[in-house]
Amino acid sequence: MLDAAARVGELVAATFRDDTAVQRLLEEAAEGAVTERTRLRAVLALEDGAERNSDFARALSAAMRSTGVELLTPSRLGVFQPVDYSVEALDGRAAADAVISDDVDVVERLFFGRDDAEHDMADGLLREGFLPTTAYSEVLSGRKNLIIGRKGSGKSAICMRLSMGDLHSGETCLITPDDAAGEELRQFVLSGLTGPAAKALLWRYVFAVHAARYLVRHASGDDHRRRRPSSVGTLERFLRDNGELAEESLYHRVARAGRGLMSSFSLEAFGVKVAVDANTAPQGVRASRQLEIVESGVRKAFADLGCAKKHGTLLVMVDQLEQVWTGESESEALVIGLLLAGKHAALTYGTALRCVFFLRSDIYDALDFSDADKFHSDEIRINWSARQLHQLAMIRAGVALGRKLDPDELWGEVFPATVSGEATADYLFTRSLPRPRDAIQFLNQCRNTALDNGHRRITADDVLEATLVFSRWKVLDLAKEYGIRFPFLDALLTVFRDAGYLMTRTSLTELFLPFQDSLKRRHSQHVHLLDPDAVIDLLFSVGFLGVRRQRRYVYAGTAEMSIQPYESEFCIHPCFRPALGATRPTAARVHNEVTGAVVGPIVQVGAIGGHINVGNVVAGHDVSIPPRPNEDPGTPTADGQ
Repeated sequence: MLDAAARVGELVAATFRDDTAVQRLLEEAAEGAVTERTRLRAVLALEDGAERNSDFARALSAAMRSTGVELLTPSRLGVFQPVDYSVEALDGRAAADAVISDDVDVVERLFFGRDDAEHDMADGLLREGFLPTTAYSEVLSGRKNLIIGRKGSGKSAICMRLSMGDLHSGETCLITPDDAAGEELRQFVLSGLTGPAAKALLWRYVFAVHAARYLVRHASGDDHRRRRPSSVGTLERFLRDNGELAEESLYHRVARAGRGLMSSFSLEAFGVKVAVDANTAPQGVRASRQLEIVESGVRKAFADLGCAKKHGTLLVMVDQLEQVWTGESESEALVIGLLLAGKHAALTYGTALRCVFFLRSDIYDALDFSDADKFHSDEIRINWSARQLHQLAMIRAGVALGRKLDPDELWGEVFPATVSGEATADYLFTRSLPRPRDAIQFLNQCRNTALDNGHRRITADDVLEATLVFSRWKVLDLAKEYGIRFPFLDALLTVFRDAGYLMTRTSLTELFLPFQDSLKRRHSQHVHLLDPDAVIDLLFSVGFLGVRRQRRYVYAGTAEMSIQPYESEFCIHPCFRPALGATRPTAARVHNEVTGAVVGPIVQVGAIGGHINVGNVVAGHDVSIPPRPNEDPGTPTADGQ
């Protein structure tokens, strides 16, 4: 037994001779007194080493089995003890046993990244703190080209990570329409073509120009300088003749494309000296034929260079379409046209060019076009589990603090082990919607609260204080996220102020009916959505309500089906409860004993009627209740309101 243990000690010492934690263990073992902190640091080093080096892991496992003990950690050379990593065990350790020294100000250094991918790449943690997901792997491999997810689900993070250029073997091109480009795209029409078909031509031209500029630039490199094909020179002349050689904004490119498609481009570079069928063909047919000439030239240049397999596919990515989405038919045609153009590009350029589109799920689900069934194989929807969010938190905390963290360090020393009787990770990730942005915001707010309170570690009280702030953000954010599609959502959410968070179909209807007429008057275009059963379906679809299935509550955003007619038990998502004051399972109405009136609805009625700012109601700010029309502000009404 002692010989076997000695062999384990020799293996560890030889493998980790440069590791400071193991060297410290050796020094203290030689002195005959190993502290618990040193022992735990060495354990972490061993676990990390075994994870990285499979040969060492096998050798250590065999050596440990020879000692007759299955779960071993070194307390001193030659003697091993079992170790308990449970939350209960961590909670019971003395302060001196902490792996992170008490004199280290963890809160000051802690950071989980920026809210949006663009800033997270510039000065956040996107590069080092990026967590590869199935959606990311599918895009990188080329199997999926249509990435769909809710706001904050990580679409742009995937897009920005790919655009960094160190992962994809080919070149990448990122297109993000702004308001000016969006207006040009929405207003573009061609006689003889539907809105989506016309906008598809516009997108096809944008893709062709990006490809042509890439080919001209690429052919000037060392690999092709001696044998530049004439087809590349043709493209360069076309770009010069049409003012497309310079680096310009998407707006200028789209505006120029629109003018060219509506009249004519200069196609002399391709041997076409007169506009194609300028005087006889309908506008849409003429534009399509011009574009086919340009695309044919681009395709020929790709083939003549013949290096797509060597250098990788040109990856054209389109993101941030929500910036130009208005919910109107022109916006719908813009997005449908983009999807059709992407399909056309795949058929035209083959593996030389690939288009990848990142779309918010509420936008994609609102599209109505006959070819929608042709995109199912290209789609992948981003879903996050609590386990993945936990991994994201671990990675980003480790990057911020400068070393890999053990889960028990993050949820036991940086954060408290438990909050309100729940494991801290469970507490946090059940109170946020399952998407990275929400998790990052909640974690950062916990850190900021601890910093404001002068704490070196995040305490349970810090987390509780951050929970209310975060919940207020999320109620307001939910209304803004769906503001175009459901402009009444902010007012609708105030119906649940001070309600119980557990409801039945009947109780929810009773809660909603007093406000139904007011909502219908104010939002007459959406009357069909303001029926109690339709409201339940809507609130489930946006993630506000969960439904009881198989003895637990489930929420939209996973693989769950929509609400079924026979389902009648619902639950407000824990994320929204603190801001709305819906913190009890049930809440009976409170009546004024003198007037008999229900206490509280005046604020809800004011918010729903548009007389009170909903943001103030949710955020806990002072609420000013305005007088009724033609009423003296200083004269109380008969009912005291």
